[in-house]
Amino acid sequence: MSRSLRILALGLAVCGTVAVATAATGSTYYVREGMVNHINPPITAIWDLQVEVMDDDGNFDPDLMDEAKWSALLEHSRALDAAARAMAAAPAYAATDPLSTLGDAPEGTDLAAIQARLAANPETYRALAQALAGNTAALVAAAEARDAAVVTQLVNDAQPVCKACHDVFWYPEEYTPG
Repeated sequence: MSRSLRILALGLAVCGTVAVATAATGSTYYVREGMVNHINPPITAIWDLQVEVMDDDGNFDPDLMDEAKWSALLEHSRALDAAARAMAAAPAYAATDPLSTLGDAPEGTDLAAIQARLAANPETYRALAQALAGNTAALVAAAEARDAAVVTQLVNDAQPVCKACHDVFWYPEEYTPG
């Protein structure tokens, strides 16, 4: 890891966030590595927390949110926001795993086709990443304010934001307009 990436990682750790340094190396953001290591873990933790504390209508129930749960939500929201901002700010994108540590892509995932779509439409990908970053920034603010209603809306809104990108770049052959 380069000196500047180590400094970035240390700075983010001090701020209580998760570093996303390996997803963005130099001028390229490695999408698969970023998703697997930096986007999926915090959003999955947030969705799992939502299931744990939801009321009968599927909303975050503030009565079930103790100090530890609010802290966990804030930590995961900050990690997700850092990852989304790194992705949105990248000048270039690659579908691959730069260090080849993730193993084979899941069945049905054609990294060459994904790379071709990323290369042909980087501004679309960036716009979708910026939409996610806008959502995650608002989620951090809502978690800091302990506003369960806004948290619920933003967490529920994250899934369609993610799906929009997947429909365009990862699995467009499966996309059927609703």
